[in-house]
Amino acid sequence: MDTLRFAVLALCAGTVAAAGLPPGDCLQPAAGQDLSACDFSGRDLSGRDLTGAHLDNVRFTGARLNGTRLNKATAKWANFRGAQLKDAQLEGADLFHAIFDDADLRGANFQHANLFGANLIAANAQRANFSNAFLKDLLMPEADLRGAILRDCNAFRAVLTNAQLNGADLSGSNLTGADGESADFSSAILKGTRLAGASLRAAIFRDADLSDADFSHATVTQGDFSGAINLPQTVTDLLIAPHLGVFAR
Repeated sequence: MDTLRFAVLALCAGTVAAAGLPPGDCLQPAAGQDLSACDFSGRDLSGRDLTGAHLDNVRFTGARLNGTRLNKATAKWANFRGAQLKDAQLEGADLFHAIFDDADLRGANFQHANLFGANLIAANAQRANFSNAFLKDLLMPEADLRGAILRDCNAFRAVLTNAQLNGADLSGSNLTGADGESADFSSAILKGTRLAGASLRAAIFRDADLSDADFSHATVTQGDFSGAINLPQTVTDLLIAPHLGVFAR
């Protein structure tokens, strides 16, 4: 019920915001315009400034938005499937339930963005910055997040199964209840990261920094913590039980 109420409020808020923007030109889109009637599938919008634009439900399937500025844009339920957004700027954007499946997000900036319920399935988000983003119920299975920055994020119940997070920085983030089965956190930084109740079966934490990380009630069966730094006592207690996982220093 709370999720439904949130969705209704988000829709109403978006309608009010769009009413105050001038109608945009789909052929020459610009910042601060209402572009919700456009379909940008396959278009090349690289380098354009769409700051503050209204893009709810807009299709960007297969579009090129490399270096495009979408800061503070509202793009709820927008479809970026297979789009290129290398080095795109989406700081503070509202991407509620947006779709980025198979998209190229390398180096993109999602700081302070709202990605509640968004899909980034099999997306390439190497070196992307999600610091302080709202990632609750985010779907990122099979995503490539190597070297990404996810500091101080709310990623409650995020799905990261089989994701690559090698060298990523997740310091201070809340991944309570997340599903990270078979995810690779090798050499990642998880200082103060909350993983309470997370499902981390067969996850890899080789050489990761786990200083003050919270693994309470997490499932770490068959996890690999070889060479992990500052391994919490909670994890040690779980892994020394027979048949529960791999534990090597």
